[in-house]
Amino acid sequence: MKKLLILSTALSTFAFGASAQEVVLMSWGGAYGKSQTEAYLKPFTAETGIKTTMVDADNPATPVKAMVEANNVTVDVVDVEYADAIRLCDEGLLEPIDPSIFPDGADGTPAMDDFLPGAVTDCAAATIVFSTMYAYDTTKFPN
Repeated sequence: MKKLLILSTALSTFAFGASAQEVVLMSWGGAYGKSQTEAYLKPFTAETGIKTTMVDADNPATPVKAMVEANNVTVDVVDVEYADAIRLCDEGLLEPIDPSIFPDGADGTPAMDDFLPGAVTDCAAATIVFSTMYAYDTTKFPN
């Protein structure tokens, strides 16, 4: 059964596509997906000549599970949330990643030294950090 390789962004996966004719990435769509196409996919294609295609999903973890279980995987790289990557890996739906294949940074920093602690797991490498913040207007809510 073909499984998916899941990483949080296309940038960290292109080392895997070096011999590929095409790399298909599934992400969240909208402005976020467009930004990934501009920042990662287009430069990668320009540098390597390997075609890239972006596929949108409301929550990529759901179609990942369905594709693997149906033995009909049509994407190569998927951008999922950290918790989904852990769960999908635990369920055996993702390919393991050997961190030794990650290239060193442009400044020579070893790849594993560039990740936050816990960011590289058995099947994923988190490369985006985000948070939800709450704020309020103290004139509207003085107490």
